[in-house]
Amino acid sequence: MMRMRGFVTGATGFIGQRLVSRLIEKGWDVTALVRNTTHTLPNKVKVIKGDILQPDTFEDSGMGADIVYHLAALISFNYKKKDEMIKVNARGTANILKLARLWGVKCSVVVSSACTIGLSYSPDNVLDENAAYNEALIKRNPYMQSKVMAEQEALAVADKQHVTIVNPTTVYGPGDFRLNSGTLIKKISNSSFLPVPPGGSNVIDVDDVVEGIIMAAEKGNSGKRYILGNENMPFSRIFSDIVEVTGCNPIMFPIPYFIKQPFSIAVDIVGRIINSGFITRQVIEDMFYFKYYSNNLAVRELGWRPIYSFRNSVERAWDFYKRHGIL
Repeated sequence: MMRMRGFVTGATGFIGQRLVSRLIEKGWDVTALVRNTTHTLPNKVKVIKGDILQPDTFEDSGMGADIVYHLAALISFNYKKKDEMIKVNARGTANILKLARLWGVKCSVVVSSACTIGLSYSPDNVLDENAAYNEALIKRNPYMQSKVMAEQEALAVADKQHVTIVNPTTVYGPGDFRLNSGTLIKKISNSSFLPVPPGGSNVIDVDDVVEGIIMAAEKGNSGKRYILGNENMPFSRIFSDIVEVTGCNPIMFPIPYFIKQPFSIAVDIVGRIINSGFITRQVIEDMFYFKYYSNNLAVRELGWRPIYSFRNSVERAWDFYKRHGIL
């Protein structure tokens, strides 16, 4: 029996590293595209240095691959990086899919984000893959715009080659070396006073996302999006679970909705001072709304079911941070 062969972009990222490790566990031959050869990928991985904006730097390296997993992306909510994000996330996706077609792979999985589904605004309104792109949100969220454009690149060629899109929600768990969602865990664990916004979010464990990505390649339909999410939770519960797991004891107080604007402006100023691409006015304002999503399509068509609760994910992440001295 021939071993399956996978080509992974974004292999050194939070989800990418977990995906590569899982494919190796399953007995795959894995080629990982990286921009920097300094990495912590398993020794069994074939590492190729290249740039998705310069496909000639790795144009033959995916020949013979069965599946392409495209995770490489630039993540920021800083308007100053809008043009760069569009180049990396949209044009980069187009480049990878063009090469995948030339390589003759069976399927390409484009890992997008649930942010493209939009905001549900109310806890009673749970969005699914049929939600139309929200143009007003896209205009004020450069990352969302770049990921929508990446999805459009994938959908444009889905009738010529097999391309499936997955949309992970907010991802927690071990392996988050760069503190993506871990930024919130770090902030809460170090807080004496903890303002709690009135909105909510869908959360998912990184290893559940990895299994969903693998199943999307096996069973996903070309041209379809699949939300990979688990629990819809108000921030009050999210914050409380993190407080309990980390053992911190901040004074928690709810933020009333009517101070959304002054609060988001104040936090945005702090974000600019510390030059953070993740602490922006738009990010804070979104925490006053709800990002509630349904995973019914992925469960029904892929046979995928998440197994980790949010509390499990935070416990696993917290243990990982302590073991690696990250916090």
